[in-house]
Amino acid sequence: MTAPAAPAVSATYLDDLSRVRVSWTGFPSAVDSARVERSTDGIRWSVVRGGDTVPVSRGGGHVDDYEFTAGAENTYRVSGADGGPIIGVDNPGTAATADNDTVTPGLPDDWREGDLLLLFAVARKTGFAPALVVPAGWTTLTDRGDYLLCAKRAAANETAPSVAVTGGASGVDVIAQVMAYRNADLPQTATNIVTGSGQDVALPSVSNPPAGSLNLWAAKKDSEWTSAAPSTVYGPIGSTSSALGSGVAMYWDYTVIGAATPVVPQRTLTVTGGAAAVNVGISYVFGKAPYVLRRTASVTPVLSGAWIKVPQRPSLNRRIVVSDISSITRPSRTATHDVIGRTLPVAISDVQGSRRFTLTVMTESQQQADDVENSLLSGLPMFLQACDPGAVIPTAYVVVGDIDRSKQGHRGRRRFLALPMTEVAAPTPTIYGGTYTYQDVLDGYASYAGVLADVVDYSALVDKISDGEIVVP
Repeated sequence: MTAPAAPAVSATYLDDLSRVRVSWTGFPSAVDSARVERSTDGIRWSVVRGGDTVPVSRGGGHVDDYEFTAGAENTYRVSGADGGPIIGVDNPGTAATADNDTVTPGLPDDWREGDLLLLFAVARKTGFAPALVVPAGWTTLTDRGDYLLCAKRAAANETAPSVAVTGGASGVDVIAQVMAYRNADLPQTATNIVTGSGQDVALPSVSNPPAGSLNLWAAKKDSEWTSAAPSTVYGPIGSTSSALGSGVAMYWDYTVIGAATPVVPQRTLTVTGGAAAVNVGISYVFGKAPYVLRRTASVTPVLSGAWIKVPQRPSLNRRIVVSDISSITRPSRTATHDVIGRTLPVAISDVQGSRRFTLTVMTESQQQADDVENSLLSGLPMFLQACDPGAVIPTAYVVVGDIDRSKQGHRGRRRFLALPMTEVAAPTPTIYGGTYTYQDVLDGYASYAGVLADVVDYSALVDKISDGEIVVP
């Protein structure tokens, strides 16, 4: 059997419509959607237009970004999410035991990258003073010295953890086991502890667990046992007893809450065998993870000229040649009013207005001028993008006012379009016409042979951006 491809993300600049194609492959089968974000500093992230919830098919997908920062490194972050519930793997890792020595419990057989791994380890405390050591790379959730619960997000090359013990002596039994969960998040949102001494062990109640949350119980007793059974059975993880030294045992189980409930009652873990001893039971609540897998890729788009883009209809994007730009003004919204009997007027103030300027675009022919004008007829807000952030031409979202077309000389072929522009807020994230439809195939090709001559495969056809926009005059 061929091994599945490793999850990967790529970012490539395409000059046809001035876009960055963000593609991903090899995501786990459980990932059904992806969120695509962009950053130029690795700190502030913004969702790419159309990238909030992108369907993932067969582990892959793509999004086109038209609003990148030109001439700078753009980093794209793709987070794969699983719309399903939190799920525990079927086969927890094999528990490991030792007498005052390091233990290395096995990982679950069916763990995968992005899983939440939980490591539960205990050591006998009665008569001793042991301290379990948190493995490198793991996050501590509870550390009582003799009771340790820690977690981590599984990496692609995850290895079994080793739990050492210090301050002990011969007779200190040590037990550890690993469990894996899909879609569970860190940190835990609630913890409840009950300590006691006796034959049986209390498994604490959980108050107000939210719908869809993972509820986990982990208990330890300073005595070996023959068996342990909870008064209400949930999803068992493991019941392990060790008599290699003076004796210790542990039990843990879980459930995923369907509907929100006021309380999950306290349970009793009935123990047979062994002796009455000090014990502790702790409950935890974990929420659903926003993503199960994340990958990044970077690209520095280099533009050969300025562009006028229509974010909501990317097929209307056009490269332009700018021959002139007017001075840039910002209208004032502040007014002054004279007051009778006072020398100084009062000011009614407000923020300055947005930038205003006129951009003159040169075209080499009447046909090119018509094409540029047609791309503006939708009346939608546009994204004026310069070659780099330091260019004279501003990069901004704008709307275009009354267009003035002219030419130089009676026989001149060149046309000049004066485009008065007003800077505006970015348009809503809706995208129209961002896919290539069957009707576009019929409109664009005379025959099937023409399709084959233009594209190498069906994927390349789907990747085309529809230009079948019709603007009604």
